[in-house]
Amino acid sequence: MKKSLLLAALLATIAAPQAFADVGVFAGVTYVFGANAGVGFTLQATTARHEDRGIAAAGFSYYPFASGNKFGLPVGVGYQTRNAAALVNYDFLMGNVSVGAGYADTRKDHAPAAAPVVPL
Repeated sequence: MKKSLLLAALLATIAAPQAFADVGVFAGVTYVFGANAGVGFTLQATTARHEDRGIAAAGFSYYPFASGNKFGLPVGVGYQTRNAAALVNYDFLMGNVSVGAGYADTRKDHAPAAAPVVPL
């Protein structure tokens, strides 16, 4: 049992650089419904950097105007366009749904380059 868990962990570690090669960054403002925290700031990692795509995101939030807990741990989904994104999250530390909008580090999808032609 321990050997199979060790093997699974090793394979996941080897595969991780390929799986996370295109992680993007989202920075913006956020609002948690029902938490009486006001507007906050969020920094999250996104699953892709491609424009005009749906994404998943996870990260940290800070609510400077909150009377109690000032930090959040949001995980959610959203959509990103050219250097912008909108997210709907569940904030585990605040215990409610939040929304966010802001800057997303994106890039355009490029068509694959044609193979070079070698004269005979």
